[in-house]
Amino acid sequence: MDATMLRDAEGKYRTNAKTKEAAAKVYARWGLSLSDAINVFLVKSVEVGGLPFPMRSEGPSYDQVQKLAFRAPLDASGIAVLPSDWDDDE
Repeated sequence: MDATMLRDAEGKYRTNAKTKEAAAKVYARWGLSLSDAINVFLVKSVEVGGLPFPMRSEGPSYDQVQKLAFRAPLDASGIAVLPSDWDDDE
């Protein structure tokens, strides 16, 4: 791994419990932790030189995005099961 890509800096964010829980569920379906998702957001923001998405009031809601999102199977705790961990019944 390139030394410039090591995740060795810590940051903090503040949100409310409802948003945090909802976001954790959204990203868990993609196999991402909140930390991973925030890191993707920051990397993409640097790459494009700003917000990595348009800011508009008519944008999709979490519910609308959820209907279109990839649905990975979930384990008993509600965390996405990655393809490498799927059972092969063949």
